[in-house]
Amino acid sequence: MPHIHLEYSENLQPFDAKPVLTALNRAFFESGHVSDLSDIKSRAVCQQAYVIGLGEDVGEAYLHAKVSLLTGRSIVVQQEISALLLRVLQQQVPARDNLRIQACVEMLEINKETYSKHILK
Repeated sequence: MPHIHLEYSENLQPFDAKPVLTALNRAFFESGHVSDLSDIKSRAVCQQAYVIGLGEDVGEAYLHAKVSLLTGRSIVVQQEISALLLRVLQQQVPARDNLRIQACVEMLEINKETYSKHILK
């Protein structure tokens, strides 16, 4: 824990997600809100079937990061993490001609009492 799920619209291709995920993980760890770097797990999925608005403007794209955290962090801390990761997305994804990119971060809480984890060796 935490988990970062990055979804992005197909019209951002070519898009190399791995450096973006690495930057998100690094920034999150360096913020001090995570004590073990290997606890951060991130992945990206390109969405081929998507509609922005009514789908009439092909000049729209998006990046949406969902950050799942165990319960217990204050709203202020969650806001700090959200703002930090949004800045990373802005730094990592350059503007594109004729494409308006919406970047956002959604913070999600996972109940500590129901979350299970085991490391297989």
